Amino acid sequence: MGANLLPGERVLWQGSPVHRSVFLRVDAAWMRFSLKFDAVLFAVVAAVMWLVDGWLGPFDVWNFLLLGGGILASTMFRFVEPFAWRRLTLHRTTYYVTNRRVVCVPGRGERSTELSDVEVLTFLEEPDGSGYVRLDRRYTPDGFMNAMVAELIHVPKVREVVALLSELTGQTPRQR
Repeated sequence: MGANLLPGERVLWQGSPVHRSVFLRVDAAWMRFSLKFDAVLFAVVAAVMWLVDGWLGPFDVWNFLLLGGGILASTMFRFVEPFAWRRLTLHRTTYYVTNRRVVCVPGRGERSTELSDVEVLTFLEEPDGSGYVRLDRRYTPDGFMNAMVAELIHVPKVREVVALLSELTGQTPRQR
């Protein structure tokens, strides 16, 4: 087994993503939010730089371009990173639900979330019965820098997995 079980822990469900698509329907929401956030950030930075220019005298245009380029680069990284993560790991990912944790093994490493740490249980079911399960309130998807499992992507028979998680966590699942 790919997951390192804790003492007294047993696997109740195991599965792998049934699709390899890196884009999900739920991605559009966080993308819109990110674009709005970055537009406001850029406007605030431009306003501050305009005020500094008026207060301290002529402001070097290169500083503005450098700062704007930094904002653009961070936006691009935030957009590309989750999809790169999915592209590199989905084909070798295995999910486990144990009596104590939800575990994701995307290759060699392991990420897990204690069942007591599951904040919210939402899911989205596709026409073929597979789906997407969300375990926390974060707006952005999982990626390279996340140590906890926030989402299960392309889960086979998603309703069965959600019913199991609902029973284990005591939370009522919400369908998107």
